[in-house]
Amino acid sequence: MLAYFYMKVTILEPQGYCAGVTNAINIALRAKLENKDKPVYILGMLVHNEKVINELTSLGITTLYRDNKSDEELLYSLPDESIIVFSAHGHKKNLDDIAINKKFKVYDATCPKVQNNLKIISKEIEEGHKVIYIGHKNHPEALAALSISDQVLFYDIKGDFDYKGIKDKSPLVINQTTLNTKELKELYIDIIVHLPKARIMDEICPATRLRQEALINIADDVDLILVIGDKNSSNTNRLLEIAKTNHPEIDSYLVSDLDELKNIDINKKKHVAIASGASTPKKEIDKIKEYLELTK
Repeated sequence: MLAYFYMKVTILEPQGYCAGVTNAINIALRAKLENKDKPVYILGMLVHNEKVINELTSLGITTLYRDNKSDEELLYSLPDESIIVFSAHGHKKNLDDIAINKKFKVYDATCPKVQNNLKIISKEIEEGHKVIYIGHKNHPEALAALSISDQVLFYDIKGDFDYKGIKDKSPLVINQTTLNTKELKELYIDIIVHLPKARIMDEICPATRLRQEALINIADDVDLILVIGDKNSSNTNRLLEIAKTNHPEIDSYLVSDLDELKNIDINKKKHVAIASGASTPKKEIDKIKEYLELTK
C-alpha cells in the first residue's frame, strides 16, 4: 500500500502588511484618487516589495528609483507642481526644500514610527546632544535620520564605530526600525562599554520584533523555513539572517513568490514554518500555503 505524507504548514504571526505599509499604500492610492487626471510619482520604493510597486504602476502611479540618479536629481527632473509621494521609510531633509521650491503637491507616506524617531532625533540635536544612529548603510530610513544634522553620527550595524569624536557623555542612541534585534543588543553592549552614560532608545518596530521572535521560537519538528518577501526589504532579510543563525540545522530560504519556491527542492520535508516580511502581500503567503499543503 502506498503511504502519502502531507506537509504540515505553520504560518508565523504576524503576517501580511504591517500598519506602516498599509498606511503608505493607502496614502499613495489617495494621492491618485485626488489627482485622477494627473501623473502621480513616488520617490523611491513606497515599500520594499516589487509586487506592490507593480500593482501601483498598473494603477497609473509611477515609481522613481531605477534611473541611476540621486533622489535630488529625480525630483528636479519632474515638472513644477507635480504630485509626489514620499516613501514609507522617510526621506532626506533637503528633499522637502526641493518640493517646496518646485511647488509640488506632496503626500508624505513616512511610517508614523519612523516619523516619531526623526522628531526625537531633531529634539536631541536642538538640546545640544549628539545622537548615535544605528542602521544599514544607504538604507533610506538611515539616510533620512543622518540628514537632520552632522551631529547625528552613524554606527553601521555591519561595521565599526569611531568613538573619538564624541565629547557628549550621554548621547542618545537610536536605531533603524528594521534591524536584527540580537545584533542590536550586541552593539548596545559595545556602546555602554565606551559610553556608560549613553541613553539607549531601542526603536525596533513592534511588527519587526514580533516576527523575529516568532521565528526564533518555532516548533522543534520544523525541518524547513521559508521567508516570504522581497530581497530589497530590510526586515525580510533580517528574518532570513535570524533563521540561519538561530536554526543552522534547518534549510532556510527567502522567496518572493510561488514561482521562486517551485525552483527549490522541498521533497521529504514534513513541517515548514513560514515567516513573512512586513511588506509582503497576504495573498502571496496564501498561495504558497495552499501549494505546500497540496504537496505530498
